Amino acid sequence: MLIAAMEGQSWRYEVIVQSDGFLVQVRDMDTGELALDDTTLFRTAPAALAYADMVAAADRYAAADLDECPDDELADELNRERDRFAAIRISLSDDGICGDMLIRRRDESDAALRRRYH
Repeated sequence: MLIAAMEGQSWRYEVIVQSDGFLVQVRDMDTGELALDDTTLFRTAPAALAYADMVAAADRYAAADLDECPDDELADELNRERDRFAAIRISLSDDGICGDMLIRRRDESDAALRRRYH
């Protein structure tokens, strides 16, 4: 179930409730495609929401930087979001698990089931 969505310049960061935590998935705003490699799973909702806010701010800042029009407001927002995520991540001991690790964990689990049932 989708509980929040934060928009950057080109990407939308969706926080999805799952049985094992809160997944932040990245969706291309132009095509609607998911970037599965860029997903991150958190144990807690505050960490997932703060992370989504931070990466959306980073996306907006990067887009402004590419347009060669640096914006101090965007830089300040990015720094605030980084600090907020770091504080929440540390206080909840929730660093998240990146998409590569999730895929590897799923593949290992599938392989273990195949060995067990075959």
